[in-house]
Amino acid sequence: MKKILLFFCILFFVNNAFSQVSNIVEQTWYLRSIVIDDTWHYVPYRETILLNFEGENPNYTANTYAIENTFTANAGFNTDMLSLSAIQVSSTSCTATNCDFENLYFYEFLSNQALDDKTFTFFYYTYSNGRKTLRLIDSNGNRPYFTDQALPEIDEALFQTWYLHSMDYDLGGTDFIADFDPPISPNITINPDLSFTGFGSCNEFSGVFDFTEYPNDGPMLVPRNFETPGNTCQFHYGFENFYFTHFEYIEPLRYQVGENLSTGEAFFSFEKYPGFIFYFLNYPVLSVPDSEKNSFSVYPNPAQDKLFIQSTMDNFSISIKDINGRTVFSEENLNSKEIDISNLTSGMYFISITTSQGNITKKFLKN
Repeated sequence: MKKILLFFCILFFVNNAFSQVSNIVEQTWYLRSIVIDDTWHYVPYRETILLNFEGENPNYTANTYAIENTFTANAGFNTDMLSLSAIQVSSTSCTATNCDFENLYFYEFLSNQALDDKTFTFFYYTYSNGRKTLRLIDSNGNRPYFTDQALPEIDEALFQTWYLHSMDYDLGGTDFIADFDPPISPNITINPDLSFTGFGSCNEFSGVFDFTEYPNDGPMLVPRNFETPGNTCQFHYGFENFYFTHFEYIEPLRYQVGENLSTGEAFFSFEKYPGFIFYFLNYPVLSVPDSEKNSFSVYPNPAQDKLFIQSTMDNFSISIKDINGRTVFSEENLNSKEIDISNLTSGMYFISITTSQGNITKKFLKN
């Protein structure tokens, strides 16, 4: 009886392994990240790196295109092992901006400078939502992470200046920036190239985000190259230290972003640790009171040659910025509520209306 059970267990294991190999070979895999010596490296923004297998059991080939070059090899599967042999790279040189990532992928993980054969342990997994993942692990514990879908497009609403309004603490309630005394205005500006700048309590900061996504976690921003002068703040030093720890380490921030197209108001939030959430809006805490926000409207939206401002208030100033943060129009103490935008190129813009009570930022499209 024991021999029969052992036979069926072996048969199940072999069939399961063969099924996994079949699923791996039939799928196009998108590289998300590589861990080398316990350091995470994410696929550079706007780059797509694919891994494909071709052929029939047991004679497969592996093909992966990185930044400029293609890596090809004979591939062999044996239970949970993948072996690469007869390795070739289309060129020994790479001159593009992100070639350091290609070199890491080709010559520090998949093989080495001599293109020697290499063997990995593979792990294939299907989530309950149907998404698939593939990991390869070498003898040193280095590993890339692949998934079955390309990265989604980033919502362009992300690319603007965000002002921190509140912070949630796990089982600890909420802190509101409006309650800080003396007042502060922590903020972060995220640019279309994913570089970012900002301000805490008394220090400026800057860095760059990587963009990634995991099947069960959604989109994430991963900070790197964080820099700040490191001045000791006279007030709210503890807050700034806590705020900055979210950007100092290469760890993912799970984020959400959204906007109201009719008003131009938008929100952004991120979470590094479960339950610790930072909430941002696209206008400062010391802004026009909520009761007076509807006293301004900008129309038409989209606009072509003229932009009109409807307001119950007088004596306000206007500035218009493009999505890169460049000021393309400004005027103090605007006399007319009509703005000529015919010289602006088509695209998205942000108009800030400033009064003695604060300011409001709204978004509009120029056709």
